[in-house]
Amino acid sequence: MTEMTLSKLAQVGLFSIGGIQSTQTPAMECTSYLVDTFDQLPPINEESLADTDNDLFSGLYYGGVDTPTTRQLSQRVANIEKGKFSVLTPSGQSAFNLLLSTFVKPGDHVLAGDSTVYSTKWLLGYFESIGVKIEYFTPNDAATLKNKLTLKTKLIIFENPGAFTYEVMDISAIVESRHDHPALIVADNTWAASLFHQPLSLGADISLISLSKYHGAIEGVSLGALTTKRQDLYSNLKIISALMGNHVSSHACSAAIRSISTLGVRLSFQMSTTRKVLQSLTSMPLLKQVIHPILQNTELHLQNSKISGFNSLLTAEFSCSRDELVDRLNRLNVIKIGYGWGGAISLINLIDTHDMPSAKRLGIKGECARIYLGLEDPDELIRDLTNAFTQ
Repeated sequence: MTEMTLSKLAQVGLFSIGGIQSTQTPAMECTSYLVDTFDQLPPINEESLADTDNDLFSGLYYGGVDTPTTRQLSQRVANIEKGKFSVLTPSGQSAFNLLLSTFVKPGDHVLAGDSTVYSTKWLLGYFESIGVKIEYFTPNDAATLKNKLTLKTKLIIFENPGAFTYEVMDISAIVESRHDHPALIVADNTWAASLFHQPLSLGADISLISLSKYHGAIEGVSLGALTTKRQDLYSNLKIISALMGNHVSSHACSAAIRSISTLGVRLSFQMSTTRKVLQSLTSMPLLKQVIHPILQNTELHLQNSKISGFNSLLTAEFSCSRDELVDRLNRLNVIKIGYGWGGAISLINLIDTHDMPSAKRLGIKGECARIYLGLEDPDELIRDLTNAFTQ
């Protein structure tokens, strides 16, 4: 992990109230904030909407813009991401929508990594339908991306690693290839949970995360965030967010902070679990291949890519038919069938890789399932998988 230590994460919820500190950030839900005299009431304008004062209480006037709780989470996320400013959104998908709504318009050009998750591609397809040109690129294009840049290119967006096949993107090569072009580099850092990878430190302009995954799933909340070091980008995002009504619940933010306080220890445990499970899967005859960054990449390559750890998502390709795979999934007891990842419970679901360019690059042709390893006993998870896929 990065210098964001377990101790710092454990204390992320400390909340100053007067001369004392609360060990938990309270959910201070409120619509209107009142002042004693009219001259104390802040004006509603772009400057007040994008206020960068770090004081949790200064300049508050409407809960739909900010509360002390939402400010606390945005500051904590910015700190973890090694940025200066974060804009919170109701979900990871809404973070992408805010990003695109803020920085592109019909006629503009967006470069997107082709290993981006399908839901993001659906959103990009919508923007394409209203006149935004979307062009996809592969990880191998990173060093020569300048050849795809045009005067209309506004964004270069990608997940790192990519969805389902976990191909690693070379951010440094993208930054060097972009050079002095004004297009913004935006990295989805959800996979790394802000701790294993620092896109902003490598030259990305914006880091996007779905807080609904490792950061907040343990509390069952839906949130997203866009983090940057640049005040101008923050101001643009914050203003458009307010205009779009991207209000986030203080209760959800308080819950997310509680979840983040255990993020480091959870990920450490899950890395250990993942190593054990990956080793056990090699003996299962129905498995054609298992996809995970530590299997497809050398440790040196991950280090050179500034990836200092890994999460507990893996994709398994099977040699059996879909019907048989479904039957075997139904035999699982500890691992549950469902969408999503990042919480306490291990999950599995089928994924369709047939139209994924990244799956073709890895030679994936069989039926696939994505497995998320949660916080259960790793030996129980191994026995569950063994019972389902070897008998």
